[in-house]
Amino acid sequence: MIESIFDFDQELHHMNEDELRMLLRELYLRADRAVSQEVDTGRTDEFAAKVQSIFKRLDDRRNRDQAEKQALEAQKTHEIHIAFGDSPLGSIKVAMGNVPGRSGRRFFSMSDYYAIGPLGDLTNKLNVQRRHLWLLERFHMSEHGRYAAQGVDELLHINQVVSSIDEETRITIWYANNGHERTGLVYAMHLLRDRKSPIYVIETKELYPQLFNTPEVQYEIRGTGEIPPEKLLKMWHHCEHDEPLSSEERRQMEQEWLHLSAQPGHLRLMQDGIIQSFSEDAIDEFIMQKFTEVASTRQPGEFIKSARIVGEVLGHLEQAVGDTFIEYRIRQLILQGRLDMEGMPHAMRFYSIRLANS
Repeated sequence: MIESIFDFDQELHHMNEDELRMLLRELYLRADRAVSQEVDTGRTDEFAAKVQSIFKRLDDRRNRDQAEKQALEAQKTHEIHIAFGDSPLGSIKVAMGNVPGRSGRRFFSMSDYYAIGPLGDLTNKLNVQRRHLWLLERFHMSEHGRYAAQGVDELLHINQVVSSIDEETRITIWYANNGHERTGLVYAMHLLRDRKSPIYVIETKELYPQLFNTPEVQYEIRGTGEIPPEKLLKMWHHCEHDEPLSSEERRQMEQEWLHLSAQPGHLRLMQDGIIQSFSEDAIDEFIMQKFTEVASTRQPGEFIKSARIVGEVLGHLEQAVGDTFIEYRIRQLILQGRLDMEGMPHAMRFYSIRLANS
């Protein structure tokens, strides 16, 4: 039992990262609810207001520091590498660590879930707010719901950084030809449409088998984040003296973005090498198929961890939609009555599923 600050300190010491996040989220929600009720009751909850101000100062300071850091990196550099996600960008940083010119080289991640959610004109704040809300409503319970922590201003800052890169800075964009990274690429080209200087692209998915596959070992990657730094470095050396994108290639990518951003579907998948927009339930039957395959190896009616099914789908689906989206669709299948649930859906490892009415 927690009876003093010392007991609380000891309890904090034993909490894991997920428990701490859950505690902070609960504190914030309770404070927000108390402050919102002030209008109805006419009473001021000073403690709740103080808690809110602490969170706001923390958020303001982080956003300010991040904005200053990204602006500095984008403006004072001779070479910038852009990737779509923190994981691939981290590997690219390691890969380029010993390449000459390190002090003038910067790295930038366009960290958004480009394969899912509404698009539209993402330079417009109202459209970004709608997209943010759509994703937030679906992924706020996810243990990987980093999107919930990204404010709209931070997402708009991506646009500002990319579109304001100096003309003298060499731009290299790393991407794999999947729904997420290809959509990110054509959006980047839209933001860079007025740029006159060259833009270089390294397409990792196509390059990987050329450089690393052998008759004995055949491996196909789905995303840049799967590639270790030493192989990314070899890709860089292979492409170092390639020609930049032509004016026609850039124009086609800009048009591809305008077409794609106007499509009604909220899920982007590759079909015959081209991005297509689909409804968000497009992979539901594949999820059910993989669930049935796993369930056939278990006792009838046995509950199976949601994380196990997410892993099975992720391992066999030839698309880069991510585990967060797959787990969201599993929860939708539960709501539709196609699956039964046991446990609490705070995160995929906390609940199990089986066929409905098993």
